[in-house]
Amino acid sequence: MPKLTWTIINNTQSNLDITQYVRSLSFTLGRASALSTYSGNTATVTITNTADQVQYAEINDTIRLKATATGGTDFFSFIGVVASRNFQDQPGNANNSTATILINDSLLQAGMANFVAQSLSSTNNQIAEIDNALPQISINDLYGTNAAMSVGTFTVNVGQRLNEIFTGDRGVIANGEGDTNYYPTSEFDNLINANSPTFGRTTSATQIAYQSFDRVEAASNSLFYTQATVTGSASTETKSSAALTTYGTRTFTASTAQSNLVSETAEWYANAFSDPYTECINISFTDISQNAAALNLFNWQILSRTKFAQLSYTPPGGVSTTGYYWPEQIIVNATTSQTTIDMVMTPLTYYANFILNDAVFGVLDTDRLGV
Repeated sequence: MPKLTWTIINNTQSNLDITQYVRSLSFTLGRASALSTYSGNTATVTITNTADQVQYAEINDTIRLKATATGGTDFFSFIGVVASRNFQDQPGNANNSTATILINDSLLQAGMANFVAQSLSSTNNQIAEIDNALPQISINDLYGTNAAMSVGTFTVNVGQRLNEIFTGDRGVIANGEGDTNYYPTSEFDNLINANSPTFGRTTSATQIAYQSFDRVEAASNSLFYTQATVTGSASTETKSSAALTTYGTRTFTASTAQSNLVSETAEWYANAFSDPYTECINISFTDISQNAAALNLFNWQILSRTKFAQLSYTPPGGVSTTGYYWPEQIIVNATTSQTTIDMVMTPLTYYANFILNDAVFGVLDTDRLGV
């Protein structure tokens, strides 16, 4: 039977494997929606604590969670530091006592830190500057940002500053075997991989079968706006889409770290989220219901290394539909018997930044032109 087998490693304590004590685990990757902030996530690990096994996960220890699909390779999915521990002591001989360990990822740690008169001097590599300034976080600035950010001396919450950069540049945070990697829109091609599994009604060697499926329209998902007001470092700009005439004023507001092109950013937000009928997809499935090969692909290309993925469905009374989606949020709940995965899938519409003659993002792609 296909299955994800989990291993929990304490890097701080000489890569100590504490899996034998673990009863269950859960963690979240990503964010709730395409307009949510990247506020960071946690993992929760419940362990047996009948003989002070909690000593193997001390406060501030670095913990790594990795999964191995049946017959496949192991990949890390979550990395964080122990933030707190709660104890469920049982009476009597305490043979069923447990401890719950809360683990924070880098973005959550960033939100707990404040800069005081911190100099940021790079217009396009501030994420790297922030990463270098704070040893308790690790955010990989692989390509820099497309948009130029304001420079100077800042007294600000670190998580807030990072999200002002993300909002202005319109990129995404992608999992990289537990590492936090930032991708600007110009590098979205690196998030397309032919080895990524597809998602559909049935499982196969290359497809994950969802067991629950919900379509959520933008109008009921806080992703429908006809106007955007964006505040940059030197100006505030408001732009409206043509949808305002039909649906009235629905204003999205945001702050960015941009030093210029704020008007263009406001115009993009006003138009990208102006269709009330655009649908996000919520799916869930278990590991034990999948084809082993597909489960290995999922562990490799989605869970441990976030990639755009194709999803197919047929709405009631409709026709079969296939499109590219971004795994906006992944929620994992694992016990010794099975792992349940819940995913929020964001349509490509919300990340469309056209690249000429590109197979997925392009406007001159020959498939789209029908030639």
